[in-house]
Amino acid sequence: MVPESCCIMNKGRICNLPPSHIVSILSDNEEYMIGLVCSDHILLMKSKATSMQNSGKINKGEIRFQKIKPVMTDCVLNQNNTDQGGNCG
Repeated sequence: MVPESCCIMNKGRICNLPPSHIVSILSDNEEYMIGLVCSDHILLMKSKATSMQNSGKINKGEIRFQKIKPVMTDCVLNQNNTDQGGNCG
């Protein structure tokens, strides 16, 4: 599950667009997710992440943007077909 909206707040306003990219930092052969952004805010997020790296708030490393790939299953599409435990039936 991903949040319903972009994680960017710009000029005191929260972006209500759905996220389209996972933002992560690749550092020392490990990858850390730092947020989810809409396509309108990729450049702003890159700028903010670079600033946070320069100030030591997050690890230095490659800032990566990976397009979110939605996955649909019959269970998700047909939520009425579950047992009492919530399992697909």
